[in-house]
Amino acid sequence: MRYLLVTILALSASAFAQTDEQRAAIADRIKSFSTVCVSGEDCGAAAGADVAEVAALPGEAKYAGCAACHGPNGGGGIGPQLAGRDADYIIGRLTAYKANETVGAQSALMWGQAAMLSDDDMQQLAEYITTF
Repeated sequence: MRYLLVTILALSASAFAQTDEQRAAIADRIKSFSTVCVSGEDCGAAAGADVAEVAALPGEAKYAGCAACHGPNGGGGIGPQLAGRDADYIIGRLTAYKANETVGAQSALMWGQAAMLSDDDMQQLAEYITTF
């Protein structure tokens, strides 16, 4: 019985053992694919590379939450495409959402997002989105 237990433990340990190459491949598959860098931070350390200076627009960091639905470059996804829209359109929609107005099928998703935005936040987001 003891021999059987030792054999089972040895086999299960070897089944989970990984080579350095396998560990590196796994680490590569699960590494972060993006880094949000805010102006004034050491972005080179955060990105894992030497970055001289990143001149981020104020709305860029705020857009990080928007990107989940609207895409990293405003191309759309769960939410509609924002790329190509002008600043007045973006500010108008965010203002309507903040007032809990229904402007589309997904308005309820935006009410909570827009509720926490100030007028300055909306302006900065709109300026950033127009760069797409």
